[in-house]
Amino acid sequence: MALIRPLQPNVAWVAAALFGAIGVFAAWVGLLDFLSAANLQYKLIGLAFAVAGLVLLAGSAVIAREPWRRKRGRVAAVAAGVAGVFVGGYLLLMQYRAPGLSPRRLPPFPAWVPWAAIVVVSLAAAVLGWWSTRAHAAEQLTWTAVGGRLFAGGLSVTVLFGGVQWWYTQQYQPGTIAAALTVTTELSPAPATAGENAGESSDPHMFEGTITVQNVSSTKVLIVSSLYEVTAVTHGLRGEIDGINDVDRERQQVACFLEELAPVTDPECDQPHIYRYGQFSAGDRRAQDVYPISRTSQPTAFRILQLGQVVRDGSWLEPQETFQHNLVVHVPEHEEPSGSPGLEELQLWTQLAVAQGSRLVLERVPSHGPEMVPQAVVSNEEYRDYKAAEDAVQPGGAQAHGSADDTTTEPDSTVEVDIGRRDAYYEELTMPRSSDEAPPLPEAEQARSPRYYPHRYTVVEWPIEDLSTLHRLVWGSHVVNTVQVLSERLYDPAKLVPLTEVERSGMATCISPAGTLEGKAEDSEIRRDPTAVCPGTWYSLADEEGRVANSYERLYQEKTKYGEDMADFYGLVQTGSLDVVSLTTETEAEAAAAATTMPPSTDFHHLPSDVFQQCEPALQYAKTLTDFYGTYIQSAFDRRVGELRGASPDGTGGAPTLEQGVESADVLDAYVDIANSGLLACSELEAPEDTPAASCPQAAAAKIDALRYAQDVGRALREAEPTDAWVQRGTEAVQAHQRAEGVVDEWLVTCR
Repeated sequence: MALIRPLQPNVAWVAAALFGAIGVFAAWVGLLDFLSAANLQYKLIGLAFAVAGLVLLAGSAVIAREPWRRKRGRVAAVAAGVAGVFVGGYLLLMQYRAPGLSPRRLPPFPAWVPWAAIVVVSLAAAVLGWWSTRAHAAEQLTWTAVGGRLFAGGLSVTVLFGGVQWWYTQQYQPGTIAAALTVTTELSPAPATAGENAGESSDPHMFEGTITVQNVSSTKVLIVSSLYEVTAVTHGLRGEIDGINDVDRERQQVACFLEELAPVTDPECDQPHIYRYGQFSAGDRRAQDVYPISRTSQPTAFRILQLGQVVRDGSWLEPQETFQHNLVVHVPEHEEPSGSPGLEELQLWTQLAVAQGSRLVLERVPSHGPEMVPQAVVSNEEYRDYKAAEDAVQPGGAQAHGSADDTTTEPDSTVEVDIGRRDAYYEELTMPRSSDEAPPLPEAEQARSPRYYPHRYTVVEWPIEDLSTLHRLVWGSHVVNTVQVLSERLYDPAKLVPLTEVERSGMATCISPAGTLEGKAEDSEIRRDPTAVCPGTWYSLADEEGRVANSYERLYQEKTKYGEDMADFYGLVQTGSLDVVSLTTETEAEAAAAATTMPPSTDFHHLPSDVFQQCEPALQYAKTLTDFYGTYIQSAFDRRVGELRGASPDGTGGAPTLEQGVESADVLDAYVDIANSGLLACSELEAPEDTPAASCPQAAAAKIDALRYAQDVGRALREAEPTDAWVQRGTEAVQAHQRAEGVVDEWLVTCR
């Protein structure tokens, strides 16, 4: 017996030490939260943890002292074990509900390992404490004596705790976090100054702006960040559609007007600003254009006149408090490059990031910034988009097969590219090319340019006050990152200098783990890439169905989801307002309306027949070929004839030379077989007689003749001789071509 007795106190001391360690931890966390937590919810949880810690410490003391252990050891072991399981289980549940990027406390183990260890250790300590009293089982208090009281007390505490939680979530919390702001913007001409005569009008180039922010709720509201912009927008006349006939022009006008709203699967409009559905990655802002569209005009120029903050970051508005920001704007004269009259308007818009609830409280000073980043690093997605745009344009300017417009293939995945390689690629894009390297402009316009990416921006990191010690242990500490984009860049592989900086501003706010920017080196990627500061703001690496292709995209989507979850938890939302005034006087508006070239059209439009739909691409292709190259060849022939008859060079009117005409004839011959194959298929279509559709095959047959005569003119240019016979042959070919085109026009009038 003497050899066995020392074993029991050793086991008991192990159980007591385990209960004591967990009890100290729970009491420490509970007392800190009960005394200093940010809101009532965490104060109540802190109180529960403090009580659980006291139970654990009491159980540890009972098991450690042999007289107490003999009488109450088993009850103490069970009570302390339950308290320990409550502490670890609650932390484990919180960790399960927390976003996926919580800090790892025991690398390389997951964040939930310490809390699971508390549960396991509590159960093990309860078993050891129970086992240490087996020699005194007869002396232990029975559950009949204390079980009823413990059960009644536990049930009462549970009901009370649940009732308080229900009251907090259903009654108290909605009345304290229902923060709301109203934001209004107003622009008006600036009044005449006091020193001016009463009869004089104010300066037509001066405007006053007013931004009013009012807290209409019964609780104070935190404005995390803000930005306003004053922009002068010039609207030019919408270009006239060049269709094969009036019906086709009218149809395309309707298509361009409506398809400008959003990318479409199968665009009818062939203008370069119309995008195909699926062409952009998920999250691209251009995939759903919210800008208003007009039948007669299009925005042609944007000029940012002012940028600034509405209020200082981290400002509070008390209940029913109103803040007003006033500004004066000078609008300089602006003339359309083409000289044609345009319509100008002045826009004042503001954007605010607001903490909707009481959980988000910023520290007094930022942990990083504000910092100006004059050049954002090329992001991985931007690198992929630029490479795809280059591959989509062949050296000759035509668009390659399987380009960005091809929606039948799976979207390309994005891979992580070394930052040094991306920097070198950026330097390459900013170097001017030779004219031979850039595709010809008319054909390159058909290629789609990648979306806008941030170029010049400011960034600031604000620490968020921790809600409680418990919350910091599980969720970690967080910061609000604010990115204010001052300009963006646009890539067009068809230009000699493909990378262009565009004055376009915007603001993004996101919540990230603490230390996103603080302490990072000046050349680190996180300091130079806004898409890494706030992932998911400018684009998403998932496809339309939310799928990702590789580990890099999965990590990016995980960061994006984390930011969204944290913004929802803290109640971070964005709001704003816009006001627009006209800068165009009545006289200028009348001049602009008089200069419009848009033909009138009714609300009723003929729906083209199936025959027209099949013939239209071939007829349009052939028309483009003869309008450009055929006219070019004929002009070169007329100039050559004029030179043979003694006309002065000034009298040729800048017509193409003989050599240029021959080059155009070679191009025409290269494409004429493609045109003829489509026209031949159209001419063989069957359509009911005496219907508009029957005119389409007739027009296609006539167009085949017109192309043949255009080739005859080209052959005449190649065989140019200073003889009357050559002039006669060429003139007959030109006249035959003109007659054939007249026949085509007659059939096209009724083709629909």
